[in-house]
Amino acid sequence: GRGGPSQAAHSNKAEHGKGRSIKASDIYTAALCPRCHDTVDNSYTLTREQREAIWHAAWRNTRSILVGQGLWPEGVTA
Repeated sequence: GRGGPSQAAHSNKAEHGKGRSIKASDIYTAALCPRCHDTVDNSYTLTREQREAIWHAAWRNTRSILVGQGLWPEGVTA
């Protein structure tokens, strides 16, 4: 929900294609500000579930915006 620059934050879940030294599929990318991206990837003050909830909410929002603007690729489901 912040304005300003954002970063592509890939999912950290194996079910989205994440593996050792392998990023998840680009369809599982959320736009996050640098601070939130760092929090999702490196926070030791939040539980895994909390970090996943933050990422998932941002991913749903990112996808919704892209679909609304006609920028989500046709035929790609996630």
